[in-house]
Amino acid sequence: MSLLRSELRIRSRATWGWVAGIVALVAMIAGFYPAVRNLASLDSIYASLPSALQSLLGGSDLVTPAGYLRTQLLAFFLPVVLLILAMGRGAAALAGEEEDRTLDLLLAQPVTRTRLYVTKAIALMCWLALMTLATFATLAALDHVTGLDLSWANLAAVSVQMGLLCLTAGLLTMAVSAAAGRRVIGIAVIGYYVFLAYLVFGLADVVSWLRPARPLTIWRWYLGNDPLTTGLDPVAVLVLAAIGCCAVAAGAWAFQRRDLHA
Repeated sequence: MSLLRSELRIRSRATWGWVAGIVALVAMIAGFYPAVRNLASLDSIYASLPSALQSLLGGSDLVTPAGYLRTQLLAFFLPVVLLILAMGRGAAALAGEEEDRTLDLLLAQPVTRTRLYVTKAIALMCWLALMTLATFATLAALDHVTGLDLSWANLAAVSVQMGLLCLTAGLLTMAVSAAAGRRVIGIAVIGYYVFLAYLVFGLADVVSWLRPARPLTIWRWYLGNDPLTTGLDPVAVLVLAAIGCCAVAAGAWAFQRRDLHA
């Protein structure tokens, strides 16, 4: 616990900065809804876009509450912001310290590599849980004020599934980076996967031969059931949690057996 507290304390200032940024971003986009909800012409503009682009943007529905949040915030913009945080911190957790020559100081303490790895992973979970809570709290606080009037259960569902999406990507990045000993490798490998997964998930609606690959994308387990309108999907939660657990196990195993860079 002392190691975990130390890890959280070291990055506390940056973490609260991220929380403030997330709150400001969500509040700004939600706050614009009263200005666009009566502009039916916006739907016609979105409807005129190519089907592939509509799919990538989260659909063509812009003026309904769920459609507005999905297209303007939750289908791409906010997840990408949180993915940058998750993947950056996942890569820096061990590979970053190894490159900075500070990892030896940690391992000189009475702590095993496996325990250190798991502690770093738990710290990443805590950071993403805080971002998820900030997202839900801001949406819930502005739900009635902005006229969105969406179910709090559905707002919580989409926030949780988005948090799990970003946590999974962060844990995968941490595993690859720790196994290779280089931040850039983890970010490159998982970054390319996340980008390609987004394209496959979005384009599968209009490109039929991509549909069988959809379950292989983590985006499918975030937005596949449209949690903003249908609520939490237990299967999606279990799949994302299972991928994250496997990433922690595989990363800890590889980190335990690798020779650290001098």
